[in-house]
Amino acid sequence: MDATVDLLDAAPLGRKMVGGKAAVLADLLSAGFEVPAGFVVTAAALGDRRLDRALPAAAERLRGDRFAVRSSAVAEDRPDASYAGLYETYLDVPTADLGEAVRRCFAAADADRVASYRQRHGGGNGAMAVLVQVMVDAVAAGVAFTAHPVTGDRTQTVVTAVAGIGDPLVFG
Repeated sequence: MDATVDLLDAAPLGRKMVGGKAAVLADLLSAGFEVPAGFVVTAAALGDRRLDRALPAAAERLRGDRFAVRSSAVAEDRPDASYAGLYETYLDVPTADLGEAVRRCFAAADADRVASYRQRHGGGNGAMAVLVQVMVDAVAAGVAFTAHPVTGDRTQTVVTAVAGIGDPLVFG
């Protein structure tokens, strides 16, 4: 398998190989929704000696100069556990820094906060991939909770949003 997988080609690979976030975005892309161009770095590619050469080559195919590097774990975004905010995301990453950002995303899977959350929610698969997408200059960004984040009430959907990229929202 190549060190990177185009996001459009990721749909048939499934969640176990490309993680929850990439699998959902690949499905949306396959269904015709607008999704920023991207590629997935699978866990198997992390140890590949060619990774540092493959990342700039994959980025060049996307025709971007800044990227969002995001974790895409197998266990995240499940009905019984969200992992929201536990993994890492790096925004505005230039091509030259992709290798470092990808490795830092992978390292987040072993963070104490992730291990603790995983243990509280029945263990589960700690495997992860990393999603790299062309950075979008956002007018606004937000998070939609399909259950109230404090009470757990599933009859309420809560949306919080900020102008620009989501950093101010995520960091409180």
